[in-house]
Amino acid sequence: MIALAALALAAQSGATPLLDYARTLSFDTAPRESEYRLELVRAEQELAAHPPPADCAHTLGASRFAGLLQKVAYQRAWLADHAGAADAYRRALACLPRARYLYGELAEELMNAGHYPEARTAAARGLTLAPEDFALGSVMARLDFIDERWSDAINWLRAAAAAAPDAERKAYMQCLLWLAEQRSGVAHPPVMAPTGGDDWPGPILSVLEGTSSEADLLGAVKAQTGDLKVRETLVEALFYVGEQRLAQGDATTARRYFAAAVNLKVIYYIEHDLALAELAKLRAARTPSP
Repeated sequence: MIALAALALAAQSGATPLLDYARTLSFDTAPRESEYRLELVRAEQELAAHPPPADCAHTLGASRFAGLLQKVAYQRAWLADHAGAADAYRRALACLPRARYLYGELAEELMNAGHYPEARTAAARGLTLAPEDFALGSVMARLDFIDERWSDAINWLRAAAAAAPDAERKAYMQCLLWLAEQRSGVAHPPVMAPTGGDDWPGPILSVLEGTSSEADLLGAVKAQTGDLKVRETLVEALFYVGEQRLAQGDATTARRYFAAAVNLKVIYYIEHDLALAELAKLRAARTPSP
């Protein structure tokens, strides 16, 4: 109770610089929304001009048809039409049933649409084709994170961090790994090298580790080049600090961080969808049982 009271007092006293900054921003639409809608129209027109045959997998043009469907799926995903994107990926898989990358994309969209069991099934199928695939492992890690299956999430996140194709994606996996270990009861989780640094998302990991402050993180956000990049990195910062508050037991403040992240309308970012998932769980926890 003392810890919760201290956290609440800190929030009330203005120790939420990311939230304070987010309150000064307001957006009616997602970034580049009109551009993505135009690209979707073009992709759908191209697909309509060359519709896949019923036996797509057995035609010489199977890869081309799958590519057309993938274009449609990409644009729908960028516009947060996750159900529509999933449908396009299913149709693409009918053309290329052994394309592991399509299983990863399908699982991603099913997860973002809130269809978690179906997302697990799709990711598991892809993993039978490519057991060490980073994208598929990342989906499984996030599904377990959402479901609060901390032991499984930690295992997947460690594997994903090890398999990450670059330092940036490795660092994102480390951020989620740190939080999953905290939620599992580890007070000071170990961090796989490299630790936080100046390169994004290093400042986020530094805050989670306790080597820098939220004010420092806000400074790193504001230092990004261009208004769009500031907006995108702010979404990430809000989500991960919100998760940190949740790990510390302060669900009330965590909810505010997640809501602020969603309100920035960066609908094509992983952190936007994870924040939505956390808000849904928090609402469910507050709803009395019938």
